[in-house]
Amino acid sequence: MEHGFYEIIDHTADVGLRVHGRHPAHVFEKAALGFYDLMVSLTAIEAFQVRHVRVEAETLDELLVHWLSELLYLFDVEGFLGRKVDVVLEPQWRLEANVHGEVFDPQRHELKLLYKAVTYHKASVEFCDGSWTAQVILDI
Repeated sequence: MEHGFYEIIDHTADVGLRVHGRHPAHVFEKAALGFYDLMVSLTAIEAFQVRHVRVEAETLDELLVHWLSELLYLFDVEGFLGRKVDVVLEPQWRLEANVHGEVFDPQRHELKLLYKAVTYHKASVEFCDGSWTAQVILDI
């Protein structure tokens, strides 16, 4: 099922997310936005604050899981939700990002999904037919 810039992947008892982009950084940005949009509609989030995130991994697939896991950690600890994401990928699978958003406010944000974890199951970042695709399964 397509939702603007991302697709939902049907998966029993979980939710999957697939995004496409011209560059790996674009798919990491879109994955983050899809992650937040499935949780709380992006249109309800204001970009009042910024969080700097840095993660690294051995592979791009692993980097995707670490990236979204760090965003989940920020939500679990601070209630932070992102609206705009600027990703820079560095050599040897390092990612630095500024995530612009705000802290969850139950008066303004309707929580649609609450994730338990970002899984490695079917996680992938691939280049095919001139574009990049990333997909991940989120445990709900």
